[in-house]
Amino acid sequence: MEPTSGTTPHSTATSKPNSTAKLLRVLEAVCEPPSTHRLTTLVTTTGLAKTSVYRLLGELIDNGFVMRDGDGRYRPDTALKVLAAEVRADDDSKTIRTILTELQRRVGNTIHYAVRTSDHAIYMDKVEGAEQAIRMASQPGTELQLHSTAIGKAILANLPEDEVRAYAHRTGLPSSTSQTITTLKGLLADGRLVRTRGFAIDDQENENLIRCIAVAVPDSQGHPLAGVSISTVAALVPLEELQSYAEPLANAAREISAVLGR
Repeated sequence: MEPTSGTTPHSTATSKPNSTAKLLRVLEAVCEPPSTHRLTTLVTTTGLAKTSVYRLLGELIDNGFVMRDGDGRYRPDTALKVLAAEVRADDDSKTIRTILTELQRRVGNTIHYAVRTSDHAIYMDKVEGAEQAIRMASQPGTELQLHSTAIGKAILANLPEDEVRAYAHRTGLPSSTSQTITTLKGLLADGRLVRTRGFAIDDQENENLIRCIAVAVPDSQGHPLAGVSISTVAALVPLEELQSYAEPLANAAREISAVLGR
């Protein structure tokens, strides 16, 4: 029997929204004007139970799509802005993915792109070449510490010092390897070095045997919202060679920033 007008084979006028539909309903409500929303407003807008809205907001925050301000209001976060920029891209214009792919072809190593979400960064994309004999275990969606990764340290170095101090206080700077920076003094010193040379280095600080270089990706106001990195196997790529990738990496970061600002 054919469905009647206004219905689909998978829905009826009385059907309840599934978990995906609820999540999208909350996300749409967060994106509506004005720029920030209280929980009670989102409950009214979505028509969902307060406990459901709160739980779904938590999932969106954990994945970088929504941010909770200090006054308790919710607003779109970096991952959502990145997704919006990709959607707005014209067919003939560069996307973040094409920029990462071009960088990988030039340096021949693994490229990561991650966005900041509060006290962490989340991998949004990863590009590896077919010619790479050794592949990284990382996957999009993986959450990163800021103080032990090249991307994270590039982001921290471009934040105001009071924000870096607050981050160190909240997290306690836990170690991932024997090389991890675990003191505020060391983190501030590393930030000064990053700003001086224009890139951050993770020399087996987050994972043994892995060495990375990264540059922050700023938004239109110059605030670091993401980072792009080149990850290598320490035994195969000397530190001097890794640092030689700084120029093409910085160029890629500028191109990504331009995409996000479109």
